[in-house]
Amino acid sequence: MTSGPSLSAVRRVLPPGPPIDPYALAGTDGVVFDSGTTLLVGIGRALVIGLGGGLGAAGAADCVQRALATIACEDDGLPGSAVLAFGALPFDRREPTELVVPEVLYRRNADGEEWVTVIGGSSADDPRGDLLARQRSGGTAGEHGDGPTAPVVVEPLSTDSRFLDMVTTAVAAIRDGELAKVVLARQVDVRFEEPPDLPALLARWRALEPNCTVFSMPTSAGRFVGASPELLVARRGSTVVSRPLAGTTRQGSEQDDAAFRGSSKDAGEHRLVVEAIAASLAPLCSTLDVPDRPELVRLHNVVHLGTAIRGVLRAGGSGAVPSALDLVSVLHPTPAVGGVPLALALSTIDRLEDDRRGHYAGPVGYVDADGDGEWVLGIRAATLHGDTARLAAGVGIVEGSEPAAELVETELKFTAVFNALAPGAEFSTAPSGSVV
Repeated sequence: MTSGPSLSAVRRVLPPGPPIDPYALAGTDGVVFDSGTTLLVGIGRALVIGLGGGLGAAGAADCVQRALATIACEDDGLPGSAVLAFGALPFDRREPTELVVPEVLYRRNADGEEWVTVIGGSSADDPRGDLLARQRSGGTAGEHGDGPTAPVVVEPLSTDSRFLDMVTTAVAAIRDGELAKVVLARQVDVRFEEPPDLPALLARWRALEPNCTVFSMPTSAGRFVGASPELLVARRGSTVVSRPLAGTTRQGSEQDDAAFRGSSKDAGEHRLVVEAIAASLAPLCSTLDVPDRPELVRLHNVVHLGTAIRGVLRAGGSGAVPSALDLVSVLHPTPAVGGVPLALALSTIDRLEDDRRGHYAGPVGYVDADGDGEWVLGIRAATLHGDTARLAAGVGIVEGSEPAAELVETELKFTAVFNALAPGAEFSTAPSGSVV
């Protein structure tokens, strides 16, 4: 953990005034977590909490909570905690990572109420004016164009035929009884003539995927941005919620929806994920509600099966319930991004995938000083570094998976991201130079 002098925070309700453009406020360096009901923007770094052993290290979550507890906060009795730590954690639990407590935190809820927290100094006399000034320095998302006008180049990191071979190998292992499920991913680089306009990209993503959580987080590899449809876990007091997704099809007709609901392959894949998450949460909960039937979760170009699992956490010997980050550590990686059995699935991923996943499919979110927080999976995302965006798309391989169909599913998932990065352009992994 980065050390330094003791810190204090001041939180104030924002007075009415001109609207804040959150993506312009964040600019190219800020943190964004916009779930559609809660919008958070962080600017600057008041504290960096390092986890040298990664999420899987003993006491990692406790380390974060102890660090947050050292920041005294004056908040006029406002609800909830004003001190938050944000992170995009690697898929690999062993990789070193860090969480960041911003110097300035802007928060807006679904009712339009707004707060600002300032760490390391007193709040400004005109907090809204201060935020608007920061917004102007970051840009205004609404003033930007619809996306790149120059051609972009798609460069697959592995060929379509290589991915088909990966799936074929995994299906054979499942048929032999070694695995029940494994999630395999492939990656592509998308190259632009100049770096993407980040505030405009986030604004497009929010318009394109209103049912997703839009995020922008700094990482060691670049800026990790996306619109995730999958809630890994959220904690509010003693309430815990997880909404895993598994099973995918393209948007279609009512008949297509009915066929999707009736697919034994997709239902079985989904059930593996739900059962694993329920089994992990059950020992921590006094009650746990697991619906018998999944719902359809609609995105702009695909439909998933999703199940909202809700529970009431049981207090431990200290009288406290697990923090949001504790719950992340218990759950990640779920079979939605790993597989069953987990250890064998992860070794299969290491053996078959050509490139490390980095932050793809890792947890993205925040935890506050009270232990509340919300974490989504880092899917439908890209890592931006200069004029390049690296995308990954994964598919769940189970008994009955067909390699050609799984390849098409990766194309759908790549396209979901590409449509925000380069609207109007056509995505392809064809080996013809892939200039679009």
